[in-house]
This record gives sequence, structure tokens and C-alpha cells, in this order.
Amino acid sequence: MEPRTIPRAEASGERQSSFYQTIMTPINFISFLISLYLVDSHYHDKRLQQHSERYSRLPLLPSWLDRLLFRPQPYGWVGRKGTNDSGRQERWYYHTKQKKLMKMEAADAFELSRAVLLGLSIVLLVASWLLWRVALGVWAWYSG
Repeated sequence: MEPRTIPRAEASGERQSSFYQTIMTPINFISFLISLYLVDSHYHDKRLQQHSERYSRLPLLPSWLDRLLFRPQPYGWVGRKGTNDSGRQERWYYHTKQKKLMKMEAADAFELSRAVLLGLSIVLLVASWLLWRVALGVWAWYSG
């Protein structure tokens, strides 16, 4: 098992202000949920493609964005057939590995949450700029 890393604020001994925690906790939670959704849908598509010959994918994400957000290979051990003590190949069943899959998807979601947070802030900046431009246009039309 990998050693657990300590967040930077705890490692340096600093305590974050309650104002910062009040603002950032919901934002971090939402970005984690979005990244968890993206990771889950990505690996769900991978599993469907592996196990269905006539799977026609309706793309959730464009292929360039999918390659940018996710590593090109799926989990290394998913679908791999190992050998047991008697030398026979061991079959892999989804329902026996759900806990490991959940842990791996959560770890991938935590890795992806920073990129999702950056994307959300860019969307927020563009939306506020557009709202500002529309408000200026409406004010100029109304006053002029």
C-alpha cells in the first residue's frame, strides 16, 4: 500500500482560516464530484468496449479532450488473466473487484480534480465576462 501524503497546509503546520474553508470546501467537493463522474464514465466506456463486439459509442467527450484528461491505458490489472497455484488461468469478474475499482477511480478523481477546478474557474471567468458585456449592452441600450 502506498504511504499517505499529508496536505501542504498540515505539513507546514499552518491552519487555514474558517473563511477559506467555508468557501473552498463546497468548490473542492463539486470539482471532485465532476472529476469522479468523468473518471467513472471513462472507465465504464472502456469496460463496455472491451466486452462488447458491437458497441457503438456515443462520445461523451471529444477524443482530444479524452486523451488530454486521461492516461491512454486503462487500469493495468483490469481484464488481465493471472495464473493461480495450479497453473490454470484465473478469470476476472467485475463483482469481485468492485472495492479495488472504487479505490482506483477515487484516486484518479483526486488526481483529476485540480484540472477540473481549473476548467471550472475558466468557465466562471468567461461567464462573468459575458454577463458583464451583456449588462453593459443592456445599460447602453436602456440609457441611450
